[in-house]
Amino acid sequence: MQEEEARQGFTPEMIDMMASIWTRSIITLIDVRFQNVASQYPLEQYKMPSSMFIYAYGGEAQIQLNETTFAMERFGLVHGGKGSLLSITPKEEMVKTFMVFYRAESPLFFKKHLQQLLEQVNPFVQQFGYTPSNPILLRDWFQRMMNGWKRGKAMDQLQAKSFLYQLIHEVYRDLEGGEIRYLQPDPACSAKIYLDKHYREPIMFQQIADMFGISGGQLTRLFKKREGVNLQEYLIQRRIEAACHDLKHTEATVKEIATGAGFADEKNLFRMFKKHYKMTPSDYRKINALSMQVDGIDNDSHLPYDERELASLVKSYRDGESMMFGTLRSKEMILAAAISMMLLLTACTSGTPANNGGTANTTPAQTQQTTQQEGSETKASETVSQTRTISTVKGDVEVPDNPQRVVVDYLVGDVVALGVTPLGVARAARGETEPVYANQITDSIKVAMEPEDIMTLEPDLIILAWSDESYDDLSKIAPTIYVPYGDMTTEERIQFISDVLNKQEEAKDVLNAYTGKIEESKLAFQNAGLSDVTITVGEFSDKSNYIAGAKHAVGELVYDELQLQAPSKVQTDIIDADKYWGDVSMEVLPAYSGDYMIFLGDGNVASDNAVWNAIPAVQHDRIVKVDSSLSWSTDVMTSSALIDYIVSQLLALAK
Repeated sequence: MQEEEARQGFTPEMIDMMASIWTRSIITLIDVRFQNVASQYPLEQYKMPSSMFIYAYGGEAQIQLNETTFAMERFGLVHGGKGSLLSITPKEEMVKTFMVFYRAESPLFFKKHLQQLLEQVNPFVQQFGYTPSNPILLRDWFQRMMNGWKRGKAMDQLQAKSFLYQLIHEVYRDLEGGEIRYLQPDPACSAKIYLDKHYREPIMFQQIADMFGISGGQLTRLFKKREGVNLQEYLIQRRIEAACHDLKHTEATVKEIATGAGFADEKNLFRMFKKHYKMTPSDYRKINALSMQVDGIDNDSHLPYDERELASLVKSYRDGESMMFGTLRSKEMILAAAISMMLLLTACTSGTPANNGGTANTTPAQTQQTTQQEGSETKASETVSQTRTISTVKGDVEVPDNPQRVVVDYLVGDVVALGVTPLGVARAARGETEPVYANQITDSIKVAMEPEDIMTLEPDLIILAWSDESYDDLSKIAPTIYVPYGDMTTEERIQFISDVLNKQEEAKDVLNAYTGKIEESKLAFQNAGLSDVTITVGEFSDKSNYIAGAKHAVGELVYDELQLQAPSKVQTDIIDADKYWGDVSMEVLPAYSGDYMIFLGDGNVASDNAVWNAIPAVQHDRIVKVDSSLSWSTDVMTSSALIDYIVSQLLALAK
């Protein structure tokens, strides 16, 4: 099964992509070494100073990279990235090893393209091990590579580097063929070892998956199949076990125990404890204290002794079975009574649990209802925090009154504008250009909206806008608000999010500034004689043209908010048809072209395209270029900056 998973990881498409990255990268051969590793003196926890290939032969051994252990019989080739911890432990007397150290860099003229490829797979940090199909040939290459490198002459070292490329080609050909035997890397087992060692630390599951060159989802599936629980459930389980131990055996405060066990704060420990044990950490501590006292009493076990025999010996029952139930029952009843009393007290004092799901509510208005919920604890007392109920398209959701750990997907600028710095952000920008609110999220953690990674942040609120596909999974982690931004105006969206964040006063200031900017812009267009000109908004290229309607973020801003005019074909074929985009060929594009054109994104049209060059807006240079950093997001901060940019550009072109 492990080999099957590995083969799935090294698909022909992935191998071709990795080969492209190698071809376009600048590779520097740093060193080539040979070392005998004896069983009495194994190599332990060597921190690799660069990316490395390790070729071992001559006997059985265990090769460990970070948390992953590879079992080798006679020959093994292993690869790992810079900073990996390498251990080699021979099972017999000795194994022989070649080690190749290299560094990879991106050339300037391929940097952007390579970066896009490296985001999908990075062969220079990829971790794998297998038995080569032709181990004798590889041993000869490694030997000749080292001989040339050690001679030190430029021509010899050039030959050594050529052997490195031959090695890469041979490795990828082996991986592509699929007939090799992998050195039993077990991502699930290795992930478990890693979590057992590092559960007290902040953990990103994707970083564990990156060790094996697989996706976070694939690692999760492997782990759940092996362990029966997903990664986050196992991590929380380990942290709760640590907290339980500390609650029973230390005098530390709940806050100190939460931090020491790896939880973000005592509120998160409190929430998880209530979920798993149906009681608070303090109650757990009190119950276990009572239990220990009961065990210590044990009056019936200390029997009086007279000079002839022990008094009150147990009586034999049936075939030698001792009739000690009376003694045991008394202890159990005391402990049960103590537990029952604590649970009764807990039930009397606990608040209403948060409802993260709920049934659909067809009422469009957002209502708020304040309830009481037990909050964070200290050693001496417990405080109570408030929650509010928000009505959404997904149903009523109970959210914290003042959320502190907010994760936002896509509409980051709305949250920042309302005075909240998100703990985690996803899809905050597109491309390499920073968003307009970049300075306000320098401390925010960039995440993918994978449930496993979001859970590591232990948020108290999630604002989801990009897609509702992950809503059910995310709502199990924390209260989750889905914002159907495409069906809301800017004003409706800001008011809704402000209700969620309890920032209604801030929303008034934000919307006043935004509407004021729009009114000033319309007046500026009127004074410049631009009120009646037609504007086409779209993405243009030789192959296809996508014309934006009023449902598109920029289209809504141009046509609905700034109230500029659309060409008649755009109005009838796209806007009136309630389309987000209109896919238009280059041949018919002139019919959709207005007096001015707003060119979205980073595309381009060939300079010799006759149809494009015949469009009046192109001929008179009435094109406003808008890059992805301003055109991709719909949040109020980006839209405000986009208004400033479009107004300034149109006014300049109109002079």
